[in-house]
Amino acid sequence: MNDTDTNYSPSASHLSEVFPYLRRTTRGRFVVPNGLVVTPDYNMRGHLGEALLLSGTAPLFAASIADAAHHLATSPIHVIVCEHRLPDGDYSELLLLARASVSPPPVVVISPTGDWPDYFDAIDRGAYDFLAYPLIPGELQRIVSTYLKLNFEAATRLGNPD
Repeated sequence: MNDTDTNYSPSASHLSEVFPYLRRTTRGRFVVPNGLVVTPDYNMRGHLGEALLLSGTAPLFAASIADAAHHLATSPIHVIVCEHRLPDGDYSELLLLARASVSPPPVVVISPTGDWPDYFDAIDRGAYDFLAYPLIPGELQRIVSTYLKLNFEAATRLGNPD
């Protein structure tokens, strides 16, 4: 087979090995989890989106809480990565929106300060993790991949891999 063959995808044969939490549909296609990046900074969206892509998620982007609310209402979101401060509020409002969804996704908060009081406040409010930037290369990818893998394993043990 070669790259021009429409039935061949060089990455599809290895997807389930690299990302064990991906499911196949009855037609053999992979169901990829959605990751939502919420930041007004265009460059930051690109970097965070790349990390989500490398962790096996399809990144969606929002510049504000209002945009994020739209995505949460219209798409299944499996993980959210957001900045500490947003144009129309902060991460705590996004945590409330996420918790109100049918299947609440974890929220990873990114902050330029990295202060311990901010960290403990975010965790106390329900954030999955709190990272200071500049991020350590691969840190976000590791956190998201680990969450998705553990969540998939738990759902599989319970008999519900969806």
